[in-house]
Amino acid sequence: MELTELITPALVVALFAWLRSDIRAVGSRIDAQGKRIDVLIEQMAQMREWMARLEGLLEGLREVATGRRDPVAAATPPDA
Repeated sequence: MELTELITPALVVALFAWLRSDIRAVGSRIDAQGKRIDVLIEQMAQMREWMARLEGLLEGLREVATGRRDPVAAATPPDA
């Protein structure tokens, strides 16, 4: 039996073991990035809500500052 016949299977096994561990590491990094992206998406949604709220407040401030009001809003009771 030649030396290459013994070394080749060992090298193949070692290579596949290394690749498998590397794939697992990449998978865990992808999972961590996915969690970070989910957090960023939640934060963006919250920022959009805040922006919409601020836009409404600014519109109300403009109406007060200019003395103009939307006729529909003026006719609608606050509880409606």
